[in-house]
Amino acid sequence: MSLYEVDIERTGRRRSVWRWFLLHPAADYLWAVLGVLLWLGIAMLARQPLMVEGADTDARRTLLQTLATLAGATAGLTLTSVSMLINVLGKKAAPGQRELPLERLSAAHRRQIGEVFLFAIPGLGLLVVAALVTIVLEGDAPTGLWIPEAVVFVLAFASVLALLRVAWALRRVLAIATA
Repeated sequence: MSLYEVDIERTGRRRSVWRWFLLHPAADYLWAVLGVLLWLGIAMLARQPLMVEGADTDARRTLLQTLATLAGATAGLTLTSVSMLINVLGKKAAPGQRELPLERLSAAHRRQIGEVFLFAIPGLGLLVVAALVTIVLEGDAPTGLWIPEAVVFVLAFASVLALLRVAWALRRVLAIATA
C-alpha cells in the first residue's frame, strides 16, 4: 500500500490504525472528549478539584494565556504553511524537463493534504477564543470554573492531534518532493 504514491515499508496492524487516524480528523474531538472525561472521572474518584479550578488564580490565568498564545501562533504558522503548500503543489516542471515528483499526485491526494492543514486551523482558533473567554469568566475568583476549563482542554487535546497530522503531511510532502 502507498499513501500519496510514496511507498511505506512498515507492515502489520500498526499501519492500519495510523491510516485510520490520518483519514478521520473529526475523531480528534472524540478522543479529546474521552481524555477529558477520564481526567474528570479520576478527579472525582480522588475527590480532587476538577480540571485546574483549584489552582492559584495567577497560575490558571498564566496557563490559559499560554494556551491561547501557543494556539494563535501555531494557527498562523499552519496558515502560512497552507500558502506555501499551494505554491509547492502547484509547481510544474519546465517544458522539456522530467515531471516533478509532486506533479504525480492526483487531485484527490492534493486535496487530502490540503484538508489536513485546513482542519487544524479552526480548532486552534477556537482554542484561542475559548482560553480567552475562560480567563474573562473566571476573573479574579479564587476558584476556577471547571466547565469552560474542560472545553479549553478538549480543544487543546484535539489541536495536538490535528498538529500531529499536520506534521505527518509535511513529512509526506518532503518525502515525495525528494523522491
